[in-house]
Amino acid sequence: MRTTFTTHKGVRICVLDFSNIGSEAEALGAIDEARTLIGKERPASVYTLTDVTGSRVTGTLRNALHELTKANKPFVVAGAVVGVTAIQAVILRGIVQVTGRRLVAKDTRAEAMDWLANEAKAG
Repeated sequence: MRTTFTTHKGVRICVLDFSNIGSEAEALGAIDEARTLIGKERPASVYTLTDVTGSRVTGTLRNALHELTKANKPFVVAGAVVGVTAIQAVILRGIVQVTGRRLVAKDTRAEAMDWLANEAKAG
């Protein structure tokens, strides 16, 4: 399972571990798993940490990530992404612009978890 839930500083966070995915098929499976699990949550209740460290993005995967972000919008309050390359940062900005989602890039998982916990407590 690449999508799991953890608790950080009292805040439940959905971790999408898309790191070091070797093939497009594996990536699409991980994206589908995330969509299914997050879709079972209450609306406006999920904080996500997505780790894309060491994974490449193809046009197909970019589109799948875009669709995942749109599908999960009713459930996700805010999200942080780690492991973003320069190209992935451009893709992330595009997803944010098109979907209107609150997504930020952070340098480490720890930084992302802290940011998400602070967002949850401020909200």
